[in-house]
Amino acid sequence: MLIVNQKSKSRRILALLISVVCAFSIFAQSSDDVGEIFKKIDMAIAGKNSEAISNILAENRSSENYPLIENYTLKKTRQLIITDNLEMARQTSLAVIDNNIENFDAVELYSYIDKAILNQEAANQAAENRKRLEQERIAARNAKSKQALASRGNYQVVNTASGQEVYVNEQQSSFSSNIWTVKLGLADLVYQKITDPDYSSLKYGLAVGANIFHPTERFVIGADLFADANIVTLIAEGGDSAATKKKQDENKDFEKPQEFFFSARLVPELAFADLSKHLFIRAGISAHALASNDRDITNSTKAFVSPVVGLALDNITFGESQFRLFADYDAGHFFYDDIKFATEFGASLLLPVAVNDKTKFGVELGLQDLLLMKEEGIENRTKITFALGVGNVTK
Repeated sequence: MLIVNQKSKSRRILALLISVVCAFSIFAQSSDDVGEIFKKIDMAIAGKNSEAISNILAENRSSENYPLIENYTLKKTRQLIITDNLEMARQTSLAVIDNNIENFDAVELYSYIDKAILNQEAANQAAENRKRLEQERIAARNAKSKQALASRGNYQVVNTASGQEVYVNEQQSSFSSNIWTVKLGLADLVYQKITDPDYSSLKYGLAVGANIFHPTERFVIGADLFADANIVTLIAEGGDSAATKKKQDENKDFEKPQEFFFSARLVPELAFADLSKHLFIRAGISAHALASNDRDITNSTKAFVSPVVGLALDNITFGESQFRLFADYDAGHFFYDDIKFATEFGASLLLPVAVNDKTKFGVELGLQDLLLMKEEGIENRTKITFALGVGNVTK
């Protein structure tokens, strides 16, 4: 009797184990099936294919896992709302309603999404209306301005680089961005001072000069040009006494040394607009020459040609007046045995007398100086220039 009971108990335990295994197998298979469906839903949403979502729900409507599939679809719908993909969210929630109209959560979610889309469309339409009204207002104002300008005459339209239209009159349309000044020195006085021997002189001459600049967006490119000739000696004092006495013995009419000075300068300039449109670096050439039969008396430098580098402040305006200043180092002294150091500087001020639409006429006062430090003593030439100047109007 005991043996029979044990066999019956063993059969019941075995049957229970078989049932558990079968249930677990069915549950695992069901989980796998639901997971595959979830993947299909994800792919449909990623592809923005609302029809595929509707088909997936329809195919699994009789499945015991359908509530899970519906809840997952609504979960993905809420995520679409968060990412502001409202139209796809509306189509997804509508797919759930089409397959189960009694899903009130889906109906409520669809209503919320539809209302949000309508509000967004209304806001976009209002913004578009404001933009159109502003364009119409600007067009009407421009039309009114064109009509007013046309009634006054002498105006034309100029298109800027940004595509905007600017109205200028005929006088303004002739303005140039280039800046130029030309001068004629009617009086160019040079005072020369030499320390060895002690000699000084004052000479008169004529001069010409020009400054031109072309501004760009990043640079201002220009040049400084100047030339003069001092051919009349007004005053001469001192000099080598022995050489002077020898000249007087040779020529009883000899009174003072006669020397002619000639000079020229060509110096390009460059300014970086981001730093300053008025601060220029300079590099060019400067030349000074002498014609004389009396160097044994004066010890004047016969010729000095040199490359120069320096700085300049230019195109500085005070109203219509224009000021400039420069300082150069003359590196050419290395090529002359008797000159140890050389430098030049200058300044000028243009004072307009008459200004019209395109040009200004005036008087330019200039000051320049050449300093030569020699093996023996110093030679200095200071120039004062009175010139007539003409420049363009760049307003």
